[in-house]
Amino acid sequence: MTLEDFLAREGAVKEDEAVVTDPSASVAEGQVVMGFLNGADGAGGATGGRSRKRHLLDPMDRAAMQRQKRMIKNRESAARSRERKQAYIAELESLVTQLEEENAKMFKEQEEQHQKRLKELKEMVGPVIIRKTSARDLRRTNSMEW
Repeated sequence: MTLEDFLAREGAVKEDEAVVTDPSASVAEGQVVMGFLNGADGAGGATGGRSRKRHLLDPMDRAAMQRQKRMIKNRESAARSRERKQAYIAELESLVTQLEEENAKMFKEQEEQHQKRLKELKEMVGPVIIRKTSARDLRRTNSMEW
């Protein structure tokens, strides 16, 4: 929201009047410019010469205008700050998704390498055949009498 929009909405300036930011531009009769009320007394009339005098606004009106301008600037600054924050958060979120994808890819590669290494180890060991050895049990014999 610009200063002109805010002033028009608050009723400080009529919507059909333009707030003049260029001091050399022509000013409508009775319009507020840079803290001065222009042309309400008819001084200078239609000639627009150097004899035109500006009447100072009431100090309360001037303070209210400055407060409104300050409020508008503050709102615009806050809006810019919110936009920067949203852009920063969006950037961080995209970075998080990118890192999560990279992490998942690396875990998958690690698991594949682990499986490959396990398979290689099994092939290197080769088949182990367990032969059944003859049972040499100790038996009690009757070679001696008790």
